[in-house]
Amino acid sequence: MKYSVLLGFAVAALPISSAAQDCRWSGGSYRGQEMSFEVRIDVNADCTEMTMTSSGNDGVQPTDAAQTFPLSDGKHGWVADVNGVNATLAKDDDFVTFFGEGIDVRVEMHPLE
Repeated sequence: MKYSVLLGFAVAALPISSAAQDCRWSGGSYRGQEMSFEVRIDVNADCTEMTMTSSGNDGVQPTDAAQTFPLSDGKHGWVADVNGVNATLAKDDDFVTFFGEGIDVRVEMHPLE
């Protein structure tokens, strides 16, 4: 009984560590700009949350106010609900897409050194 419970915990943890290993954004800091919208994101090592600062946009977040949002593994990348706006960190390229009421923009992100 004791071993089956431990095995259950080990099996349950596998998808989480696998998702973090596949996250190209994990542990990084990035900056991007599309027209007048500027954004910086910092992603934690296990790709479960990001901290975002932006130039502000109605419906996204106040100007220069760093906020932290949970990330989850989605179909097209890692997804966060940024104050009602869907932010997707792409799985296969360097873009973050912001989509919601009042915004539909795709921003190319560059690593900060």
